[in-house]
Amino acid sequence: MIEAVDALFHGFNVALTWQNMLFMLVGIVLGVLIGVLPGLGGANGVAILLPLTFSMSPTSAIIMLSCIYWGALFGGAITSVLFNIPGEPWSVATTFDGYPMAQKGQAGEALTAAFTSSFFGTLIAVIVLTFLAPLVAAFALKFGPAEFFAVQLLTFCSFVGMSREGPFKVIASMMIGFALAAVGLDTVTGQLRMTFGINEIIRGFDFLVAVIGLFGIGEILLTMEEGFTLKGTSAKINPRVVLQTWAKLPKYWVTAVRGTLVGCWMGITPGGATPASFMSYGLAKRFSKDGAKFGTGQLEGVVAPETAAHAAGTSALLPMLTLGIPGSPTAAVLLGGLLIWGLQPGPLLSSSC
Repeated sequence: MIEAVDALFHGFNVALTWQNMLFMLVGIVLGVLIGVLPGLGGANGVAILLPLTFSMSPTSAIIMLSCIYWGALFGGAITSVLFNIPGEPWSVATTFDGYPMAQKGQAGEALTAAFTSSFFGTLIAVIVLTFLAPLVAAFALKFGPAEFFAVQLLTFCSFVGMSREGPFKVIASMMIGFALAAVGLDTVTGQLRMTFGINEIIRGFDFLVAVIGLFGIGEILLTMEEGFTLKGTSAKINPRVVLQTWAKLPKYWVTAVRGTLVGCWMGITPGGATPASFMSYGLAKRFSKDGAKFGTGQLEGVVAPETAAHAAGTSALLPMLTLGIPGSPTAAVLLGGLLIWGLQPGPLLSSSC
């Protein structure tokens, strides 16, 4: 524990120089822009900007890329709330209550809750990442196929439990998703599945493109039907809205803590930020006294997925830093950067936090 604290303070001394603070600011801005643009994604954004960091020192480079990563996590909620188009796959659950809140004139409140919940989930995950890395890494090594299957099964069961539609429709939708996921080259056996001789789908259907495309196309078609009226909602975030929202958030502390625990678990194992957000939303809907109102614009319905998604996105760095196993596509890109710069996981834990 003492060594972890010493490493943490050393990391702060390195990270809080004015040059690195500037790289943090640039990284956050670029990350938010990446998260706002549907279809780009954090992994693609980090991969595109990775060559720009080759002229930097390794520490400054990883600080900037880490900030891009976290900025992309934050940015996905903006379009989810304002346009009902998730900027990232893990922002899909945020649209369930965030967009209805925006339609009721509470867009500023929804965005404030999303950003505050994201900060809370990220902060707790960073603490876990810093002080519990060796212990959690040893536990994660014991996860095998049976455990992964159990986690994914629980996630899919949460889809059925949280849906406003009937179980048959949800199960049918999941079966269609399974069928689409099976298209393309099998990464284990190398065999082609369900391509029907079409070379363009050998790589399969990308989940990011499919989710964002389906949501985006739906909104575009609905806009065309209503006469090309702009459906995006304007949001004014001022100190009064922020303070009023912060005054409401403490009563959802159980939801936030539960979402953080789910997110840390799914990030470390690793299950991913997207299943974590859906699972947290489903649990919040089940245990909340206002669960029947979820989907109509409940503040708790924004807190739950955002807290879990950002905790999972941050915790996904833990297996990467301790085991060399990336817990998300973006973490895999960051791992590639570490190998290029020849960095070791130990000092990076503090500086990336």
